[in-house]
Amino acid sequence: MRKLMFAIIALCAASVMVGCDDDRAPKSTRNAFEARYPNAIDVDWDKKHGYSVAEFHIKGQWGECEAWYTKDGDWVMTSFDIHYSDLPTAVQSSFETEYGKETPVSDVERLERNNADTIYFIEAQMVYNGYLTSLNLDYAEDGTLLRTSVDVEDYDNVYYYLPW
Repeated sequence: MRKLMFAIIALCAASVMVGCDDDRAPKSTRNAFEARYPNAIDVDWDKKHGYSVAEFHIKGQWGECEAWYTKDGDWVMTSFDIHYSDLPTAVQSSFETEYGKETPVSDVERLERNNADTIYFIEAQMVYNGYLTSLNLDYAEDGTLLRTSVDVEDYDNVYYYLPW
């Protein structure tokens, strides 16, 4: 009897979680998403900064994707995890000229945007001033560096003021 009761509770909890997932995006948004990405699998909806965001995979392709939609169901952008080798040649060349072919790359993404150019993100790992850093680089398709940011692991601002 306990096993049956546990199974019923687990089934109810699972169905509630699935129902909540659908409530995170209006039906019109889900329909627009399904029309744009008919091969999407493992779709999970969430709310981020006022947008409905679908996290998903595309059947037969590597990597995770995120599609962002307005509250009215209009597509804003989609990010795709990609391999370094899938970057445009101009982006690879720009990165390798500035940081070298041996710089370890930990993450690469392509960002497609509504009515705007595609952007490519590269996250690379390097040691700078004795600290392991994550270098985040944003490139245009032609290899132009658009933005750079650096995250330093275990970095305490106080050390910045020590004489080296």
